[in-house]
Amino acid sequence: MVKLWVWTGTFGAASLGFLACIAFFQRPTGLERISPPRILSLFLKRRRQKAFIAQLPDALQGLASSLRAGTNLTKGLELISRRQPEPLREEFALLLSRQRLGDTLETALNDLAKRIPAEEVGLFRSAVIVSHQVGGDLASTLDMLAATLRERAQVEDRITALTAMGRMQGRVMCLLPVAIGLMLYFQQPDVMVRLFTEPLGWVVIGLASVMMAIASVSIRRIVAIDV
Repeated sequence: MVKLWVWTGTFGAASLGFLACIAFFQRPTGLERISPPRILSLFLKRRRQKAFIAQLPDALQGLASSLRAGTNLTKGLELISRRQPEPLREEFALLLSRQRLGDTLETALNDLAKRIPAEEVGLFRSAVIVSHQVGGDLASTLDMLAATLRERAQVEDRITALTAMGRMQGRVMCLLPVAIGLMLYFQQPDVMVRLFTEPLGWVVIGLASVMMAIASVSIRRIVAIDV
């Protein structure tokens, strides 16, 4: 019976610690973020957003070329939506569909910025709206924006590579206490069983979990560099 409680407590503590580490590294706003469907949804959303941002510079350059060739903005967006891969093609097609249904260009772009809440999309929206309202050389603006986004992506990739060790240390730090606890249990089960059967042991596990969470947040903030 004691062994059952020990294994149940060990598995529960390990699972809770692992999920807590994932949640803290994914910037949670509440305990609901720890649920597997929520974590999967956030992962897919971030992956789609990253793919859209990666495709945006080429799309902006193609749109600028279409404008220089004499094509209007709507037709240029149609051409881009046909030639670009997902998810950019789908998002631009939805933008055009909103326009056909009666929404203004500004409203459609605002909806795009809400679906893809990234600074790059906000810059694209601002450039198009300002040019549409006050005029100007939109093609040159889009070319400069595409070049800026490419340079920014290169800097972010460089920062990601330089901070990879710090992120790995944070993950190892989350898993190391659990591994050490299991090792000590197999070596001294009579001592380790008190962590799961006595109130003082529960307090120790709780304090250790809180300290691990604080350390995870601290490391994540140290290696997080905004470009």
